[in-house]
Amino acid sequence: MNPLAQFGLSLLLLLLCVGGVLVLALVLAWQERAAAPDVRRQRLLCLVLPVASAVLALMLGAVFLLMAIWSPQGPDILASL
Repeated sequence: MNPLAQFGLSLLLLLLCVGGVLVLALVLAWQERAAAPDVRRQRLLCLVLPVASAVLALMLGAVFLLMAIWSPQGPDILASL
């Protein structure tokens, strides 16, 4: 893989991870701003947990792809995907 492409893709994946952390912070802050404990619990179950699961799965995939890109067997791994 071209080193410039490796760097660009790495930067993109790191930005994805930073964006994921920001989304998690935003969703958790929104959940905590509810006035009543019942509303906070409802927000947690209906929105925060599903969004957090999806964002964390995306971030885990990004980290895996980042490690695959920079490994010596990176082109072979990426070709098999």
